[in-house]
Amino acid sequence: MEVSPRFQVEDFSGHNMKMLLILFLMIICSHISVSQDSGPKYADVVFLVDSSDRLGSRSFPFVKMFITKMINSLPIEADKYRVALAQYSDKLHSEFHLSTFKGRSPMLNHLKKNFGFIGGSLQIGKALQEAHRTYFSATTNGRDKKQFPPILVVLASSESEDDVEKASKALQKDGVKIISVGVQKASEENLKAMATSQFHFNLRTVRDLSMFSQNMTQIIKDVAKYKEGAVDDIFVEACQGPSMADVVFLLDMSINGSDENLDYLKGFLGESVSALDIKENCMRIGLVAYSNETKVINSLSMGINKSEVLQHIQNLSPRTGKAYTGAAIKKLRKEVFSARNGSRKNQGVPQIAVLVTHRDSEDNVTKAAVNLRREGVTIFTLGIKGASDTQLEKIASHPAEQYVSKLKTFADLAAHNQTFLKKLRNQITHTVSVFSERTETLKSGCVDTEEADIYLLIDGSGSTQATDFHEMKIFLSEVVGMFNIAPHKVRVGAVQYADSWDLEFEINKYSNKQDLGKAIENIRQLGGNTNTGAALNFTLSLLQKAKKQRGNKVPCHLVVLTNGMSKDSILEPANRLREEHIRVYAIGIKEANQTQLREIAGEEKRVYYVHDFDALKDIRNQVVQEICAEEACKEMKADIMFLVDSSGSIGPENFSKMKTFMKNLVSKSQIGPDRVQIGVVQFSDINKEEFQLNRFMSQSDISNAIDQMAHIGQTTLTGSALSFVSQYFSPTKGSRPSVRKFLILITDGEAQDIVKEPAVALRQEGVIIYSVGVFGSNVTQLEEISGRPEMVFYVENFDILQRIEDDLVFGICSPREECKRIEVLDVVFVIDSSGSIDYDEYNIMKDFMIDIVRKADVGMNRVRFGALKYADDPEVLFYLDNFGTKPEVISVLQTDQAMGGNTYTAEALGFSDHMFTEARGSRLNKGVPQVLIVITDGDSHDADKLNATAKALRDKGILVLAVGIADANPVELLAMAGSSDKYFFVETFGGLKGIISDVTASVCNSSKVDCEIDKVDLVFLMDGSTSIQQTDFKKMKEFLVSVVQDFDVSPNRVRIGAAQFSDAYRPEFPLGTFIGAKEISIQIENITQIFGNTHIGAALRKVEHYFRPDMGSRINTGTPQVLLVLTDGQSQDEVAQAAEALRRRGIDIYSVGIGDVDDQQLMQITGTAEKKLTVHNFDELKKVNKRIVRNICTTGGESNCFMDVVVGFDVSTQEKGQTLLEGQPWMETYLQDILRAISSLNGVSCEVGTETQVSVAFQVTNAMEKYSPKFEIYSENILNSLKDITVKGPSFLNANLLDSLWDTFQNKSAARGKVVLLFSDGLDDDAEKLEQKSDELRKEGLNALITVALDGPADSSDLADLPYIEFGKGFEYRTQLSIGMRDLGSRLSKQLVNIAERTCCCLFCKCIGGDGTMGDPGPPGKRGPPGFKGSEGYLGEEGIAGERGAPGPVGEQGTKGCYGTKGPKGNRGLNGQEGEAGESGIDGLNGEQGDYGLPGRKGEKGDEGSQGSPGKRGIPGDHGAKGLRGDPGTPGVDNSIEGPTGLKGERGREGRRGWPGPPGTPGSRRRTAAHGRRGHTGPQGIAGIPGPDGLEGSLGLKGPQGPRGEAGVKGEKGGVGSKGPQGPPGPGGEAGNQGHLGSQGNKGEPGDLGEKGAVGFPGPRGLQGDDGSPGYGSVGRKGAKISIVLALP
Repeated sequence: MEVSPRFQVEDFSGHNMKMLLILFLMIICSHISVSQDSGPKYADVVFLVDSSDRLGSRSFPFVKMFITKMINSLPIEADKYRVALAQYSDKLHSEFHLSTFKGRSPMLNHLKKNFGFIGGSLQIGKALQEAHRTYFSATTNGRDKKQFPPILVVLASSESEDDVEKASKALQKDGVKIISVGVQKASEENLKAMATSQFHFNLRTVRDLSMFSQNMTQIIKDVAKYKEGAVDDIFVEACQGPSMADVVFLLDMSINGSDENLDYLKGFLGESVSALDIKENCMRIGLVAYSNETKVINSLSMGINKSEVLQHIQNLSPRTGKAYTGAAIKKLRKEVFSARNGSRKNQGVPQIAVLVTHRDSEDNVTKAAVNLRREGVTIFTLGIKGASDTQLEKIASHPAEQYVSKLKTFADLAAHNQTFLKKLRNQITHTVSVFSERTETLKSGCVDTEEADIYLLIDGSGSTQATDFHEMKIFLSEVVGMFNIAPHKVRVGAVQYADSWDLEFEINKYSNKQDLGKAIENIRQLGGNTNTGAALNFTLSLLQKAKKQRGNKVPCHLVVLTNGMSKDSILEPANRLREEHIRVYAIGIKEANQTQLREIAGEEKRVYYVHDFDALKDIRNQVVQEICAEEACKEMKADIMFLVDSSGSIGPENFSKMKTFMKNLVSKSQIGPDRVQIGVVQFSDINKEEFQLNRFMSQSDISNAIDQMAHIGQTTLTGSALSFVSQYFSPTKGSRPSVRKFLILITDGEAQDIVKEPAVALRQEGVIIYSVGVFGSNVTQLEEISGRPEMVFYVENFDILQRIEDDLVFGICSPREECKRIEVLDVVFVIDSSGSIDYDEYNIMKDFMIDIVRKADVGMNRVRFGALKYADDPEVLFYLDNFGTKPEVISVLQTDQAMGGNTYTAEALGFSDHMFTEARGSRLNKGVPQVLIVITDGDSHDADKLNATAKALRDKGILVLAVGIADANPVELLAMAGSSDKYFFVETFGGLKGIISDVTASVCNSSKVDCEIDKVDLVFLMDGSTSIQQTDFKKMKEFLVSVVQDFDVSPNRVRIGAAQFSDAYRPEFPLGTFIGAKEISIQIENITQIFGNTHIGAALRKVEHYFRPDMGSRINTGTPQVLLVLTDGQSQDEVAQAAEALRRRGIDIYSVGIGDVDDQQLMQITGTAEKKLTVHNFDELKKVNKRIVRNICTTGGESNCFMDVVVGFDVSTQEKGQTLLEGQPWMETYLQDILRAISSLNGVSCEVGTETQVSVAFQVTNAMEKYSPKFEIYSENILNSLKDITVKGPSFLNANLLDSLWDTFQNKSAARGKVVLLFSDGLDDDAEKLEQKSDELRKEGLNALITVALDGPADSSDLADLPYIEFGKGFEYRTQLSIGMRDLGSRLSKQLVNIAERTCCCLFCKCIGGDGTMGDPGPPGKRGPPGFKGSEGYLGEEGIAGERGAPGPVGEQGTKGCYGTKGPKGNRGLNGQEGEAGESGIDGLNGEQGDYGLPGRKGEKGDEGSQGSPGKRGIPGDHGAKGLRGDPGTPGVDNSIEGPTGLKGERGREGRRGWPGPPGTPGSRRRTAAHGRRGHTGPQGIAGIPGPDGLEGSLGLKGPQGPRGEAGVKGEKGGVGSKGPQGPPGPGGEAGNQGHLGSQGNKGEPGDLGEKGAVGFPGPRGLQGDDGSPGYGSVGRKGAKISIVLALP
């Protein structure tokens, strides 16, 4: 930057001078920030290692190994890293300088021969001074410090005998960055004094250096880029390795015997904690001790300082009492893994509990463990001596062999430490990276299962708890969610059984994934005994029916879930199922009999067993993989090389197990020259070929050859072996072109050479590498070899290898492809059918096209195909809209024959233009991409026209792919395709097989994703930091443009916004600003990069404003809200809380990490591993385009709000023998549309991005044969169950009918909203009686009773009385719905939304705007007249209803009319003054709702009911105070913890729903809508006064008559009928106070445990001792000791 010297300072005022200085500083600061992210890549590194007597000669070999690993891991070259080494004690001993060696080999030789222990006292300060002079003076360094920063790594084992601070500062002043690493008894103070910023690390033992070396390379990179005093930069330290987790140790501290066992336990904990990266944003550690009582030693919020945690471990002391492990686990769940005490589970951080015990528990552990695991906590159990194996397995996560460890003695803990740490880190990696990616691979493989029929058979017996049954439904939903559900694809049906069976839904009922998921969730448990045999027989008949429907050509599967032994025989029905070739998968839970499971499945591999229902999620992928494997592996084709570690660390026994593993993989492969070929190479320090790929062509020959392998021994040079094996993927060694190539590395040791470069070279050649390592191997190296964590199988020992066989085989059968299926596309083949192509060649061309068709998801709404052939003239084979299934398209192509003649390609292309029109099936105008594939073998006779003809097609938006064979002219191919990447050429027809994958990839990438959601608000948040090159920033924009192209961008469908961030934030354009994909794409292309550092957290906080209604967001209407974050690095500020705040608002966050990113931080942004993905570089972004779009298209969490609607019919004109629908045209005309309108409710405030799920059941009380209602999800055939019902006469709207409707709700739980929708032609009983019955139902828990008036001969006064039995309609209580209303469905939908707001969100009032848009459909209404033609008479009647409807739009006026008629009934003369009353009526609205609550008497009753409500009020806090009593010892924290327990009482909220219940009593409604207020004044005379308000004035007049009523008993009835329900919320509040008591009760249970626990805690303070009189004194003493520890924080 240049500054002109001609500034005349005197010309500036003081103010202007300040402005100039500020501007100057801003320029400087921005320049500094711009350069930060792109810091130096390499450095000069000097290792200064302790060789003093404090370290000791025995420990020195670990230091030597550490230096060896560091030299191996750094790219040491003249223009990259340079390394120097010195050791020190009381003086410095230089080993070699920075310029001594140019590469790693001579360094390693020096270490091997010359690097020995020297001994002496420890003087770090002196060593630093000498190192400064020796290595960091200007004369010795010699490289630019900005480009190659000098770094000093100091290793110390104890406290220095001299001062270190002065020497350290001198080094740092000279620009040297210091990393300090302590082992053994190193001084934390020394380490901090030496280190640059936070780069100081303290390990417990010198052995930990080996593990720490894996992190050291990254630490060196971080410190090289680190700059002191960065402007506005809050540096968030990276976690070293897989270290982001909340880990709690639960310790059984009643250790009998010597103190030696306690020391072993402390040693184990100390070593483990020392090896972990404990920081606030990385690993947090909790410690909980228990025996008969449980005490939290260290909460997660306190477990962020390693030194303090280690001190707590040293202070552990034995406890007396028996082991109550169940109670301890319960406390763990309630108090330790809670956000208020430091748990980060809401931020996506893995939650892990480690139980260490040596004896049986005295209480039940199963339920407590299940509840903890359901909270998302992974449990490891470590049993010593007498611990119960059964209990350990029931506590631990699934599978037991992975999470349960058993040791004989406490002394074995030391040897188990490294295994435990690897298990722990492996679990974190599995959660953060591996599981979600393997699930994606599985989904990709299941795409090959295009057609299948699957029935689910679900045990609904009484032995299954409600939560367990819900877990089963979640499991089944996730299983079927892996498949492509459609009528001609995968179909799913369900049967539930107990004593008998119940068909939940047939296999052809639901035709998409969303409805199917809802239907599974809707299944209601039967209860009863377990008769599995009868259920199998019934399901067999359903499967036989399904097979016939599809011509016995589709595979059939039956998935059986059971949790108990069948009471009847299952062997015979199971055999019949197998005879029908139905694959049965038997899944047993808890008490299921494993012998019966084997009988059901028939094969061991299809039997699954878990200890409890929460473990079902852990076997989901296994079950799905077994179902999908048949199709995925049907045509298995691959070249597989085994690279087998044969070094000395593998003994004969393990070598034999490894060979068995290989032979098992061979047995599961289809060996043959056209299928799978296998070769084997062994390695140690040498490489040995066992056999090449094409040597053996049978499983037996390969297995025999593997048996003959001899063990080599020696060391492990994996890198050399990777280079050696690369030659075996060439044709000279038997490899085949165009066949996928796999390398399976099996090793148990750490490579002693570089592995990354040779592995990258192999992968770049297209070799897919799977690494299989046991715990002796280095998992970091394995990830470098395979390239991605999910490609690594890291197991504890060779015995577990068999568990991964199926995963490996499936990965080979179906490696993940980002574009596995062509989803939405129009494709036209233009086929050269000239005489130069013979019969066989033409067949090869047809096979080529059929292969493309097989890759597509053919269907009228998915991929459409058309085809024409040509020679002298073109001829159409079929148009785009001719065929809707894959077999039809393939059949026509297969039967086609060549025409013969000359080749007129241009004419054919011109002729094809008409095939891309809407009349011929093209969806070009609907945004569906168009592709033309022309296949030709020679020069065109009209080549001069090719260019113009093809360009006209391309200009129309059609992608032209040209495939040339043999004599085809490449110039012509280029003219047709328009660019070189869109044409393909092969020398022979046989060569078409070699390019099929490239052509299908081009076609697939051009297709759109089939989006499951219609609407979404999508915001892109782009990283514009300096670390991104401008060319890469352009690639990021191109990626976003490609994402936009996959969506239907419009104001009512998909809205898109964008913002950019670095350390600054810049909004680019908000949601809805630009309309259309093209306009959005232009705006994205025009975005300019802002540069700077990477502050994702700040950007997340600022982008929140995009998701507000005033910024174009539709968040309040239920539209899914999605944020897509793209970044290439780690954020330099904290991201977790900002991301969590967005997710709490209902915003789904997806992240794409490019290059060197932190997977753990990305997961904190998204909250779950499933919503993040990473790519190695910006070029790979185009590979994940489809996956990102597909993820966004499935956005929307599971609904937490459920509504059950019972539909009833009251038709007094029906006659005996008629069908229900006979003479009721409105049912077929309107009912289907009404049910469709209410089937999905959007816009419920607490359900952002999800639909409230509505289930419907019909109740027919006048059916000839008893009708069994069943709740079901809406489908187009939902009315089928009503079609054949015969009635025994008219139905009557009386109390019995209302009772029948209420009894239809099997589940009376307040967890689901309950609504009765009654279609009626008028009351058939005394109105007051019906009002009273209605009020009873409201009190019992019915949320709403809504009537729809039917037209007919009924007395108009009967219809006018319908509103008096209604409730739950809110402000719409005066509006009578009628069947003729044009917008009846919309009105009902709105009322259900309001009911959902009350029942699910506790929101009692919601204003909804008018349906302006609903008016537009008016024109469609005109189509109604044609309907009249169908039956004019009926339509005439409906016309009358329509007249009534006309006032309907006016709405209130119509209602007033109703009141008018009602007035006469009351003999109160209403009409004259109703107009005025109308105004008061508005007040009356509020009044009515208030009235219901006011009646004092009923309010009291409400109090009684209120006990349920209490919990809701959150008054639990007050209860917390009471908890203080129990507090007796430790912190108020415990009390606050108990407070939360009260929160669980929130289910009481459902009690709130009950509020309405108490209020509504009888007749008052009939008399006046506003009598409620009268209730305020007094039940009798005063009630009359409110009359005016309720009746909207007219009744008010008769208010005076109210006093007259005093004499009559009716006044009292009025009191009884007071409509308190709606208004009573006030009284409800009082009830809430009573709730206090209720909450205390809830706490009481935990309280008891708590008090006992409290006694334990008291130790620290002694106060607690008071509560437990027996141990008071002793507790006090302990309190003193612990209080000192607690003072440290």
